[in-house]
Amino acid sequence: MKLRPLELTDLPLVKAFTDSTIGLGYFSENELQDCYQKSQSQGIMCSFVLIDDQNHIKGFRLAYPPGAWSKGKGSKLHPELWKVPLERAAYFQSLFIAPEVQGGGWGPKLSDAALECFRKLGAKAVITHAWKESPNNSSIRYLTKYGFTSVATHPNYWIDVDYTCVRDGKPCRCTAEEMIKYL
Repeated sequence: MKLRPLELTDLPLVKAFTDSTIGLGYFSENELQDCYQKSQSQGIMCSFVLIDDQNHIKGFRLAYPPGAWSKGKGSKLHPELWKVPLERAAYFQSLFIAPEVQGGGWGPKLSDAALECFRKLGAKAVITHAWKESPNNSSIRYLTKYGFTSVATHPNYWIDVDYTCVRDGKPCRCTAEEMIKYL
């Protein structure tokens, strides 16, 4: 297994991975192009992929540096509750690991790589939205263990995203927990 910065040529593989593991259409090809652009600042790529020996995607972390984003996948955000301004905050968009490699420490390694980039770019905090209904509350448990604290709860956060949720179909009625980690 190898961790490396996201490359433009990875996007079709990331789309196929998300279609099969998150839900069909969670990311469109155009949206992934936008994610790729938002992941870069000052020549630094902040998003990373995990690949196996056959160059198959086994996980990824989409991460946006300060100044490159204004919202997450949904549109709900409460910057007035943070101790830093939006323009000094980075964003963890998505972290997904293939089931067969979960529990191997790859999530933290992907996140650590992004945090290293954020620090180089002067970020003072990282914002994210955790999936509250994740199996065994894994999303919030992972982020809490990783040093994030809750800021706000957003019911029906992904309701306007045009995809078929693996939990409740279409539209997605899952809840997001807005969380922050200060650097």
